[in-house]
Amino acid sequence: MRKSIFIRYFTTVAIIVFLSFAFFSGILIINSQRQWVNDKNKLLSKNVEIAAELISKSTTVQSISSMEAISQIVDATIFTVDENGRCNFSCGEDAPDYDSTIDVAVLKKALNGKYTETGMLASSLKRKCFIVSVPIVQSGVVQGAVFATVPMKEANLYTLSTLKTVLLCAVVVMIIAFIATYFASAQMTKPLRNMAQVVKKIESGDFSAKVPVKTRDEIGLLAEAINKMTVSVGALEEMRSSFISSVSHELKTPMQTISGFVDGILDGTIEKENTEKYLRIVSEETKRLARLVNSMLQLSRLQSDKMKLNKTTFNFSDMVISVFLSFEKQVEDKKISILGLDMLKPISITADRDLIYQVIYNLTENAIKFTPENGEISVKCECEKQTVKFTIKNSGEGLTQNEMSKIFERFYKTDRSRSKDKTGMGFGLYIVKTIVSLHGGKISVGSVLNEYTQFEVILPDKEIVAEIANRR
Repeated sequence: MRKSIFIRYFTTVAIIVFLSFAFFSGILIINSQRQWVNDKNKLLSKNVEIAAELISKSTTVQSISSMEAISQIVDATIFTVDENGRCNFSCGEDAPDYDSTIDVAVLKKALNGKYTETGMLASSLKRKCFIVSVPIVQSGVVQGAVFATVPMKEANLYTLSTLKTVLLCAVVVMIIAFIATYFASAQMTKPLRNMAQVVKKIESGDFSAKVPVKTRDEIGLLAEAINKMTVSVGALEEMRSSFISSVSHELKTPMQTISGFVDGILDGTIEKENTEKYLRIVSEETKRLARLVNSMLQLSRLQSDKMKLNKTTFNFSDMVISVFLSFEKQVEDKKISILGLDMLKPISITADRDLIYQVIYNLTENAIKFTPENGEISVKCECEKQTVKFTIKNSGEGLTQNEMSKIFERFYKTDRSRSKDKTGMGFGLYIVKTIVSLHGGKISVGSVLNEYTQFEVILPDKEIVAEIANRR
């Protein structure tokens, strides 16, 4: 079973909090034990020095009374030994037996000056203690030593008490931390769960779902990106469906026409004297299919990463005139006025000739298609700062701002164009933009409703050969 990101995040934080408390608790316990040893060292050192001084200056009875008082005050065992290490006085339960002798090595250290140890005085004591010793000096001569001991059990009790306090605080803090982490984790992972639900809906084909965007952090930016992706994928899916529908229709219609007429000719339904007429229709429909297939192949080729430009130098203005001549019949049928062709100056440009021809052809075809009868089309070719600028403007209904923002998208056709452009697939202008971009150029559109639509193409040409200033 897969763990959710919430469980993983919560578990990770819990482990980090626990290890942090364990680490700092260990440090605190070690320091507390050290502090206990230091405090006891100071307390016992001060009192054994007092005891040693009293012994050296007082009577035996007074010394015994003073050491008993000190033992009770500091809650420690106090005993004395002579210069031979024999115990001659003890007060407390941890002292060695009376008249017993302590270890020679320990005695030597004790007689030489202040001595501290944690242990059992080489088995002279009954249990492990913290020990402080100072020598007894009378008239400049060392007469023995005073020992003060505190059982290490007290240190363990002190450490245990500290540990209990630390654990209690740790448990309280960890409970608070876990509760806070739980809600923080839930709050942080909620947007991710929402995103997962939206992605599942996208997988099922529902592009209407959106991720709520409530923050401007990384998760908020991710949510915005998913929403934008959803819109883009939805639009692309809609265009794809429209494209498939259009392609199916465009392929089906001429194929039915071709099939019907061919079958009619073969089975004799169509009379022989009408055979040529219908064969011409079959020929036109075949060419229409060829154009459709070629357009789709060209679109696929342009989108390929292996696409390479075959640049040659040619006269751009002559190409524009040649394209318009190929539309002479359509222009005459709609009585369209063509302005600017007679003003074109020969301009040589280095580019992919076939692709640039496609650009001019598509833009010209588009202009003629949407120019009303008795309308006009104006063209202009200019050479500026090592660039060639081609402008084509046609009168007509024009475009809205929304239409202009989408006009170069794949498969896009305006609602008004669907009734006028029944043979187009909606990627002619996309092909134009792709070709212009491949050449490092730019294309833009401008329009005023019920007045005109204008396309402007700027092609960079660092290898311009010449611009002949003479007018044709």
